[in-house]
Amino acid sequence: MVRTFIIVLLAGVSLSTWGCAGSSQARDASSPAGKPAATLRPSLEQHGFAVLYFRAIKNEYGGISVVGEVKNVGLAARGVELQAALRDANGRLVAVGHFCPASSKNIAPGETWPFSYSFGKQQDIVRAEMRIVGAFRTMDVLDAPR
Repeated sequence: MVRTFIIVLLAGVSLSTWGCAGSSQARDASSPAGKPAATLRPSLEQHGFAVLYFRAIKNEYGGISVVGEVKNVGLAARGVELQAALRDANGRLVAVGHFCPASSKNIAPGETWPFSYSFGKQQDIVRAEMRIVGAFRTMDVLDAPR
């Protein structure tokens, strides 16, 4: 039991230190938004991208969406892959989704891109987590040499 606790504690410390995960409490869509996003520091930063903020919203039908903004803080135009995860009150993983906010486009350095990912109807969700999975360079058709 003590060994498991230490492993979980070390994993939590490493995640918060390296900036590869952030969490948000699930809220009703009708609840107030709270403080403006501009006053918050990035919740996580990795691979040349920073998630400026995110939150989970539950609609009146029980559907949960994760919304936020990601910014390219690197020096090159690149795409980014994000992962959203939902957990219940016991910390169990209920749902995971991978997505690329800009689809197949590159995000220019300094550019901010909004994102939204819908999980559909979920029950007993109390926490959402985000991870920056990786960054990649896409080959835009318009950028190809002629």
